[in-house]
Amino acid sequence: MSSGAGDEPDAGRRGVLKLGIGALGVGLAAVPVVPAIGYLLFPTGSKAGERAFLPAGKRSALAGAVPVRVDLYADKVDAWNKTPDVKLGSCWVLERDGALQAFSTVCPHLGCAVDYDAESQKFKCPCHRSAFGLDGAVEAGPSPRPLDSLEVKEENGLVAIRLVRYRQGVADKEPV
Repeated sequence: MSSGAGDEPDAGRRGVLKLGIGALGVGLAAVPVVPAIGYLLFPTGSKAGERAFLPAGKRSALAGAVPVRVDLYADKVDAWNKTPDVKLGSCWVLERDGALQAFSTVCPHLGCAVDYDAESQKFKCPCHRSAFGLDGAVEAGPSPRPLDSLEVKEENGLVAIRLVRYRQGVADKEPV
């Protein structure tokens, strides 16, 4: 039979061993769990959902009553890659009452590309014949709302535009 004094070192070693194995098990369990939690919470803690202002060009190049089509670019970053200068969209920019205005090139009806017709001085959608005035207001066609205006920011002679996509086919301007 063993005495009580001889059992104490074995019990201490077993306790340390149990504690070490438990810590190792928790660590191994955390390996798949932590990324899964990050994936589930991604939109809440990420700044990727925030719509940033994108550079549009110099103020002097965009001034005037004739709309200028501006392509908006940004660097696309995902988990593995960074792709520079990816075209995210386009907008029409014109000067009205001394201030720049920007309109999305996406028709609010069904998402076709809206062009500017210099002869009639209107924005026109070729798909369903919607027409819009220089203020973006609907003048003809089935479009349920005016052209979607975009926020413009001017700083030190440079213009930046916040590109936002809106739900199509609805009367209210709802970001998607």
